[in-house]
Amino acid sequence: MKKNRYRLSGERSCRFFPYFRVAMTFMSICGLPCMGQETRTEEIEQQQKNKAATAKPDETGKVEKALTWFEDGHTVERLTAGYHGLNVRLGGLVQGSGFALGPEYRLRTKYLGGNTLVAGAQLSTKLYQKYYTRWAMPNLAGGHIFFDFNGAPRNYSQIDYFGPGPHSSKNNRTDYRLEDTTVDASLGVKPVKKLNLGGSAGYVWMNIGPGTSDEFPSTDKIFPPNITPGIDSQTNFLRYGPYARFDYLDNPETPANGGLYTFEYTWYQDQKLNLHNFRRIDAEIQQYFGFFADTRVIALRAKATLTDADRGQTVPFYMQSILGGSEDLRGFLPFRFYDNNSFLLNAEYRWHVLSVMDMAVFADGGKVFPRRGELNFSHLEGDGGIGFRFNYQGRPFMRIDIAGSREGFRFWFKFNDIFVRHPVGTASAQPIF
Repeated sequence: MKKNRYRLSGERSCRFFPYFRVAMTFMSICGLPCMGQETRTEEIEQQQKNKAATAKPDETGKVEKALTWFEDGHTVERLTAGYHGLNVRLGGLVQGSGFALGPEYRLRTKYLGGNTLVAGAQLSTKLYQKYYTRWAMPNLAGGHIFFDFNGAPRNYSQIDYFGPGPHSSKNNRTDYRLEDTTVDASLGVKPVKKLNLGGSAGYVWMNIGPGTSDEFPSTDKIFPPNITPGIDSQTNFLRYGPYARFDYLDNPETPANGGLYTFEYTWYQDQKLNLHNFRRIDAEIQQYFGFFADTRVIALRAKATLTDADRGQTVPFYMQSILGGSEDLRGFLPFRFYDNNSFLLNAEYRWHVLSVMDMAVFADGGKVFPRRGELNFSHLEGDGGIGFRFNYQGRPFMRIDIAGSREGFRFWFKFNDIFVRHPVGTASAQPIF
C-alpha cells in the first residue's frame, strides 16, 4: 500500500505542476512577489547598497593632477604677465645653452597705429648671454605699412662644430665661441590682407674665439682654415635684401589650419677682408590640416637654405647653414651638420589630450650639401619620435620631444614651438639663433 500511495502522490504532483507554473507567471506579471523571488530581489538590492557604500571615486592620475594644478594656479600667467610690463622670459637662447631666463620689459602703446617695444636680457646655466631689443610698428598707414627693428648682442661660449659636409663624424666634436652684435631694420607694405612685401638691411659685428668646453677641443685646434673658412680671421658684414611672406594661418600661436610661406634673398658683403662676399636664399613652407573639430592636426614644413659665393670668395663656416637639434633634425646633436646649403622636411601628427596638453608623433628628414645642384630628396638624414606640447590660453608654453636616429636618442625640453617664427627680413637670416 505504501508503494501505491507514494506513486499516487507523485502522480498528483506531476498533474498539478503545470497549474503551479501558470500561477507563478500570473503573479509575476501582476507584480506580486513569488515564492523565492522576494528573497533574491532583496539580496541583489543589499549587494548594491554594500557596493555603493564601499566604492571609491576614480582617482585622477598624477600627471593630470599636476597639469590641472598648473593650469588652475595660473602659474604661467604669474610668470609671464609681469608687473607694469616687466616679466620673466623663460628659454629663448640657442640650443645647447642650458636653462635660460632673464628679465624682459614690454611696452605697448597706441602711437602711430599701435606699436610694441621689447627689451630684455638672458643668462643660461652655461653662462651664455643675450641682450635684445625690438621695436615693431605693424599698422602704419591704416595697416598697409609696417616697420620692424631688431638689435641683439650675444656671447655664446660653446657652439659645437663637427666638421664640414654631410659626412662629418660625431666623434670629431669641437666647440668655438661666438660673439656677435646684430642690428637690422625692415620696412614693408601689405598690398593685400595676407601678403607682406618688404626689404631690410642690417649690420653684423662678428668675433670667433676658442671654445671653453673642458670635454671637447677648441675648433681652431682641430680644423684648419682651408677646411673651415673664417676660423683664423673674422670680418663684419653689411647685409640687405627683399623678402615676401604670405600668411593665412587661422591662429598665429597654435595654428590648426592654413599656411605660412616665406621667401628671403640676402646679400652679405664682407666689410674688412674682402674674402666672404656671398648671397643667401631662405625659403620655407608651413602647412596645417585640422580635422575632428581641430582636435587633430597634421603639421608639415619644408625649408631650404641656399648660398652662392662670388669667384674667389667663400662662405665662412659660422655663416653656413646648420642642421641638427631641437628645431629641425631632433634625433641628432645640436649643430650636427654644417655646409653651404641645407634642405629640411618635418611632419607631425598632433592630437588634443587635456585642456593644457597636446601630444604628437613626428618624423624629420634633412641634409646639408656643398652645391646647390644637390637640392633633392636623396641621402636625407632621418629621425622620428613623440612629443608633448603644453599650452596656456591658446599659446605654446613648453614642449618635450623624444627623438631617435642612427646616432641615438635625444630628449628636448624647450620653451618654444618646433616651427619657430623668427622676424622676417635680414634678422631671420642669421644661421645661429
